[in-house]
Amino acid sequence: MKKLGALLLASLVLLSGCATLSKDECITADWYSIGYEDGANGYPSTRIASHREACAKHGVTPDLRAYQDGHDEGLLGFCTERNGFNRALGGYQYNGICPPSLEPEFLDGYEAGRQIYTVRSEISSLESEQRSNESEIDRIDEVLIEKEAALFATGTPEDQRRVIYEEIAQLKERKGELTQRNQELIRKLAEAQARLRVLEERYSYY
Repeated sequence: MKKLGALLLASLVLLSGCATLSKDECITADWYSIGYEDGANGYPSTRIASHREACAKHGVTPDLRAYQDGHDEGLLGFCTERNGFNRALGGYQYNGICPPSLEPEFLDGYEAGRQIYTVRSEISSLESEQRSNESEIDRIDEVLIEKEAALFATGTPEDQRRVIYEEIAQLKERKGELTQRNQELIRKLAEAQARLRVLEERYSYY
């Protein structure tokens, strides 16, 4: 678990990039405030490494103590139960930055929000698949009209009719699969929406 946490923190530092601060921001930096903002926004304290890299080219060295003090203060506002809930609703991936004294409360909210986020994501995925299937069914219907017109056209050669007939059979088979899948999706959507209503009611106090 500790190794995983370390990897997550390292990834965040890499993703944050080196241009975290501009030249003017480096020169006029209030490192306590910068630390506070990073903590309040859920960045790990290791983000100062990116600030150090951004400011080194301008001859500015961060005040580590001031930054850390600000970061600790910022975490007090970040690591709350309500913020954990709201962050999870937005898909935030917790990286273990809350101190032990605040983490249990944060995780209570985070877990509640995560449950809702997971079900909402499931619903979104099911709805997206349903729309995609319906679009494909519409396209198949359009092609079937064209194929059937060609099949019964007086000028269509017999060998061509056999090819078209097979194509029509395949299209109808595909349409049947999509229709059956959409019926399954309707059932799954109803179940997921019911679960979502239960969760939203259960955690309505947030």
